[in-house]
Amino acid sequence: MKRYMVSILVVLLLLTGCGGGKVPEETTTTPTPAPVSPGQDEMSIEEMAVSLVSDMAAGEFDKVVSYYPFSPEMKAVISDGKFIKDQIWNPLISVYGEFSEITGTLASQYQEYDIISVKTSFEKAKLYINVVFNADKLVAGLNFAPDPDGATPAETPEGITETEITFGKSGWELPATLTKPAGDGPFPAIVLVHGSGPNDRDETVGPNKPFRDIALDLAQKGIATLRYDKRTYAHQQKMSALTDITVYDETVEDAVLAAEFLKGDSSIDQENVYILGHSLGGMLIPRIAELTPSTAGYIIMAGPVTPLEDLMVKQVEYLNDLDGTATDQENQMLEAYKAMRDNIKALKPGSDTPPEQLFGTPASYWLDLMDYNPAKAAKAIEKPLLVLQGERDYQVTMEEFELWKDSLGQKSNVTFKSYKGLNHLMIHGEGTPDPQEYNIPGKVDDQVIEDIASWVLGS
Repeated sequence: MKRYMVSILVVLLLLTGCGGGKVPEETTTTPTPAPVSPGQDEMSIEEMAVSLVSDMAAGEFDKVVSYYPFSPEMKAVISDGKFIKDQIWNPLISVYGEFSEITGTLASQYQEYDIISVKTSFEKAKLYINVVFNADKLVAGLNFAPDPDGATPAETPEGITETEITFGKSGWELPATLTKPAGDGPFPAIVLVHGSGPNDRDETVGPNKPFRDIALDLAQKGIATLRYDKRTYAHQQKMSALTDITVYDETVEDAVLAAEFLKGDSSIDQENVYILGHSLGGMLIPRIAELTPSTAGYIIMAGPVTPLEDLMVKQVEYLNDLDGTATDQENQMLEAYKAMRDNIKALKPGSDTPPEQLFGTPASYWLDLMDYNPAKAAKAIEKPLLVLQGERDYQVTMEEFELWKDSLGQKSNVTFKSYKGLNHLMIHGEGTPDPQEYNIPGKVDDQVIEDIASWVLGS
């Protein structure tokens, strides 16, 4: 059985490379509606979302498929109740335990989509089950995210300080956490830059928080970090209203501003500020490096070289092949991804191709990445560069690591490290890699932390 992470069923609201669903930013809380049985036309979207989740919890999987109005894209993926049962509901309960109850709803918007987050309690966790509706009131996506109110915060090791700060462009300020080792400093420091999608400062994926792991562990080795909520997370509604968003707006500019912020902190060693980019953030390190000439060095962690639109197709192909077969729905989904990839390849300046035909992201975003070859661009980096890769990563595979090595392997300033058994989050896993392992609590591997610390302190 193929085990898709629920978020893959979303008609992509923004590029989703790492995250497992977004907690709504600006929301309204509504009382929990009772499960209803009137016709669809009589339901509000809140009622429909609650009713849909209630039916899944009751095991009415065939009803979910036949009764609720799914978009054509969703119908291409979900054609029968068995799919709902085996690839959406059962994976949830296998990780989080038996379903308990629905406790409320939250409503938010993203571009033309309405998102109803159904607050639920399971045996082991509280979750938002997000039901995404398009402008025609059709269900365009399903995903889940941990309820932050139900999470148990990790303890901060003794002596380490975590200070809440704000930085950024006027009107786009970002909440952030500055983590410092014990003592007075000055400390070397690393800016942590997220992967694709609307990520929080911890880069939370299910129960895992890789950026928090990195920050706390590096602090124990004498290195400070700055991690921040991504612009598409902190300002979701404002960003979604833009029709001309670029990768510079989404990622690059704030990484540059974060490095500049650290330059104004007297407890930070001004000669030893580094930038670490994970996934998409790693892919963009060469662009960030162009704008941060005083930075001491850069770290690419699980960063792709292959264009994102091609990488997304490869990921779906991998998931389809997990059990050696592909269903009609899975083949239809793959063809839909290929069509969107081809649409991106065909873009020209001034193109009016709608976002829903471009993985839910405006043409301006893809045009900003057009003809960008990160491995080639990285040749211009003269500062120390560390490239890290998990060997079990199915999202950004060892093929990408080899592309970096092919381009940069002869440069004396570049160090390469790969790790057996580690996935895209640099967390250890067993068996065939699949999305469900991201829902198993883990921690960034100690060897990764040790290698980063040794490289920074020895640079």
